Amino acid sequence: MKRYVIFDIDGTLNRTDLYAVEAYQKALAKRNWNIGREEIISCIGLSPSAIVNRLFGSLENDELETWRRDIREYESILMKDRARPFDGVEQTLAALKQAGYGLAICSNAFAGHIESVLTAIGLCQYFDTIGSLNLGADKIEVIRKLSHHTGWDKACMVGDRIFDIQAARANGIPFIGCEYGYAPEEIQDADVVVREAAEIYGAVETLI
Repeated sequence: MKRYVIFDIDGTLNRTDLYAVEAYQKALAKRNWNIGREEIISCIGLSPSAIVNRLFGSLENDELETWRRDIREYESILMKDRARPFDGVEQTLAALKQAGYGLAICSNAFAGHIESVLTAIGLCQYFDTIGSLNLGADKIEVIRKLSHHTGWDKACMVGDRIFDIQAARANGIPFIGCEYGYAPEEIQDADVVVREAAEIYGAVETLI
């Protein structure tokens, strides 16, 4: 029987705020925008286009390309020294692999960015399947395609945002909500809510 655990990245595996807040503040300062830390954190986990819509409404093509380049450059520099997973994440992933679970990523980012983040936080080796925006327009479609690709018999989703739980529900799989992430109020209807990453293994065993 194929059993898979599908993970969001930002706010679930990755302590994104350690570098992303400053990266966004630097890019915004170049444009004479001043947006507070909490507003930036509220964007973590959104798709690139949704972040632009929230911060600017819209950008012309040239402005959009420059914005994306600035964010990539600032994050790349800051990630080298600051990128970290949440406490207990690596031990949990290792335990799940040891128990025979397949591990997959489902993210609102593109594949190149996902690989860079997983490399920076030292977790690439645990994931055999990456579900990114290269597979679909949103996480609902990404999970559906991951299901076809892996042929799992049972699976569950682990995440920290409302669109994670919506994607799990739309695909008929249980959801583990990470209260330690960036939007704990959004995941209180999860099948299981965990307060720290070390609790994920037990939640997975309970659900699948």
